[in-house]
Amino acid sequence: MRRMILFVLFLGEIILPSHAQKIEIKEIRLEGLKKTRHYILMREIDFHPGDSIELKDIVSRFKTNEKRILNTNLVVSAIFNLIDLNLEKHSGSVRITCKEGLYIYPAPLLEFLDNDFNKWWNNYHRSLKTLSYGAYFQHINLTGNGDPLKLYAQAGFTKKISLDYEFPYLNQANTLGIGITTFFSANREVAIKTTNNYLLFKNSVDADLLRRTKLGLSLIYRPGIYSKHRLEINNYLFKASDSLAFHYNQDYFNGAPRLLFTEISYSFTHDTRDMVPYAMKGWLIGAYIDQLGMGGQSIHKSDIGARISNYKKISKKLSYEEHIFLRYNLDRRKIPYYFNKALGYEDLYVRGYDYQVIDGQDYFLSKGILRFCIFEKNLDWGKWMFLRSYQRMPLDIYLTGGFDIAQVWDRFYAQGNPLTNKLINGYGIGLDIVFYYNKLLRLEVSKNSNGSTGFFIHFDAGL
Repeated sequence: MRRMILFVLFLGEIILPSHAQKIEIKEIRLEGLKKTRHYILMREIDFHPGDSIELKDIVSRFKTNEKRILNTNLVVSAIFNLIDLNLEKHSGSVRITCKEGLYIYPAPLLEFLDNDFNKWWNNYHRSLKTLSYGAYFQHINLTGNGDPLKLYAQAGFTKKISLDYEFPYLNQANTLGIGITTFFSANREVAIKTTNNYLLFKNSVDADLLRRTKLGLSLIYRPGIYSKHRLEINNYLFKASDSLAFHYNQDYFNGAPRLLFTEISYSFTHDTRDMVPYAMKGWLIGAYIDQLGMGGQSIHKSDIGARISNYKKISKKLSYEEHIFLRYNLDRRKIPYYFNKALGYEDLYVRGYDYQVIDGQDYFLSKGILRFCIFEKNLDWGKWMFLRSYQRMPLDIYLTGGFDIAQVWDRFYAQGNPLTNKLINGYGIGLDIVFYYNKLLRLEVSKNSNGSTGFFIHFDAGL
C-alpha cells in the first residue's frame, strides 16, 4: 500500500496536520463484496466507528488490517483508504475496496500415500498403486457467511468419501460456531508395521484389510480476533480383517479386529500472525487435550500437546521463524500400533528425515528457519488468466536455511527402529516460493544427523 500524505488547503496555504493528532473514525465502508456478508470481514478489523487513531499510525494500522482480512481467504485484495478527512473536527471515514476470490474449488484429486510426495517418489518408487485419485470439491463461502463445505470422493490406495461443513457464526455476537464431519474409507493395502523407520505394507486382492467410519460434531468459540476454542466429539468404527488383526500384526488394534470408540478433544489457539500462510511477524500459541475411548470402550489413549511458533522480521529482507511442537501421553497404557504415529506424517517432520517415520507416544520437535527475500513482484497475467480475481499474482521467493532437532519416545514398538528414543537433528538450505498469498512451494536440500543428504519438495495449496 502506498504511503499516504495528508494535507489540507486553508486560505491558500498548505497546513500539515500534527503527527500526534487523532482522527475519529466516523464510518467504515466495505465495497466490492458480492457474495460475502459484510459482518464477516468487519469482525476481523481491530478498529470500529467511534474509535480514534493517531495519524502517524494510520498507514501501519491499515496494513495490519489488510493482512487480517486476507487471512480469511475470502478476498484476494483489500485496499484501505482514508476518506472524508476533516482536520477541524478531527474526523474521517475509511473505505475498504475488496476483490473477492474464487470460492468454489472443484478439482480432480490426486493424493500421495501419507500425503507426502517425497515418500511416494523415493520409498514407494512412484507406484501408481500407492496413489488415491478422485474428485475434490470445496466451497469456502457457501452461504456468504464464511462457511466452508468440503467433499472428497476418491478411489485407489484409499477408497474414501467424506463431508465436512462449518458454520462459524451462530449467535448475534458472532462468537459461536458449529461444524459437522463424516467419512467412510476402505483400504486393500495397509501399513502393517514400522521397520527401520519405514512403513511395511501388505495388500489383499480379495477384500478390504481396513475400514473406517467417522461421524463428528465440533463447537467453536472465538471471543476475539486472536483466540479460538474448539471442542470436538467424534464417534468411530474401525474394522480390520482377521489377517491384519491376528496374522500380520497382533498389535495393530491390540488383538481386537474391531474398535468402536468415542473421541473428545479440546484445543485452544492464540494467533497473532500477520499472514497465516507465510507469516513475517506474530505468534501462534496452541494447546490441546485429546481423549480416545471412554468408559468400557476397547481403547484408551489420553494425550496433551502444544505448539509455540514465533515469527520475527529482522530487516526489510530478512526474517526468522521458530517452532516448538510437544506431545505427551498421559495414561501410559499400551497403545495400538495404528495410533502410535508421531513424526514423519503429514507436514510434521525433521529436516533430512523426510523419507522416514518415527513412531511413539511422546515427542519433542524444534524447528528454526532463517529467510531472505530474493524476489518480490506482482505479476499481471492479463488475458492469459480467465479468472479475473487471479489475474494479478503476488510472487515472493525466499532463500532459506534451517535447523531441526527432535526426539520421539516409544515404550512399546521401538525395537528395529533406530531413530526412536534418540535425539536427532537435520539442517539444510532451500527456496520458498509463495504466490497468491497462500500457496507455498518449498524446495530443500537437507542433511540429517546420520549423514544422509537429499532433495525434498513440499507443497501447501492453502485450501
